[in-house]
Amino acid sequence: MPLNVQSVEVPVASFRCTDAQEQASVLPGWNQAYWQLSRGAFEGSVRALSFDGTYVFIESANRALLQRGHLAHGTLAVAVPLRLEGAARFCGEACSLDQAYVYSGRDGFEFRSPADHRVAGIALSPELVSVLFPMHGRADLLARLGDRAHVRGAQPHALDAIRQLVSGLVEAFASTPVLLANRHTRAALKDAIIANVCELLDDPDGLSERPLQLRARWSLVARARELIDAAPREPMNVARLCSALEVSRRTLQYCFQDVLGLSPIAYLRALRLNGARRALLGGAAVTDAALDWGFWHLGQFAADYRKMFGELPSSTAQRMRPGGSR
Repeated sequence: MPLNVQSVEVPVASFRCTDAQEQASVLPGWNQAYWQLSRGAFEGSVRALSFDGTYVFIESANRALLQRGHLAHGTLAVAVPLRLEGAARFCGEACSLDQAYVYSGRDGFEFRSPADHRVAGIALSPELVSVLFPMHGRADLLARLGDRAHVRGAQPHALDAIRQLVSGLVEAFASTPVLLANRHTRAALKDAIIANVCELLDDPDGLSERPLQLRARWSLVARARELIDAAPREPMNVARLCSALEVSRRTLQYCFQDVLGLSPIAYLRALRLNGARRALLGGAAVTDAALDWGFWHLGQFAADYRKMFGELPSSTAQRMRPGGSR
């Protein structure tokens, strides 16, 4: 699965294949080969979005396959099954719908997939991984993940979040390619990808952190808010906050939850919704207001906006047009 984002000229690449090895060949970055194991005509597909060191994909096949490959050192790639009909083994381990696949490892990976199999996955380039894991206090986890490819259990909400994120991204950017050109949208999108990968790989029992005292928690949140307020038009996200404050995502989460009663993601979303509303009240078009404030999924933006303000963004914009009621 290619990680060279500069070579991708369109937001979403789509492939339909009639041969297993043909499907493997459209994914050159993974140095992999496929062998068809079950009888019948092969039909497979890959849909992928690539940008800024990330590769988001959905892959399906209607025949059992043996997949072998080897990722470049430092690359982190994970996937969760969308459909898993029949027995499957990942690096020799039996796997099921409630588990995730970690493809990274010095010895490569081997996946014996069943017929009628579909996965949603995310790959992060070595450059992005080198920033991501120290920033989020996951250096020890990265060391373990770099040792071998494996299948691992995960919380149901984390598995579903990856499924919904990947499917939503592929559909949204296929129908509205211009979304990816907006830097605010790209920043919000990258943060969502990083957050969901961290959640998928999290190990609460092995990664406990010493809680901060109340005064320290309040101080940390105050510093975070200062950073946000200093550049209200810049695309701020949780990853950048963690880096600037030199804390893990989990610590920031605890502090915001204790001090403000909501997560840093929810806080940033509320600020961005308010910013979009001010833009609409200033005469901006709905799409422009959404993209400028980091909302890449226009349908979800409209739903979130209505929950926050009791009206659709189009209703707010309508009031500002000549002849509209104010």
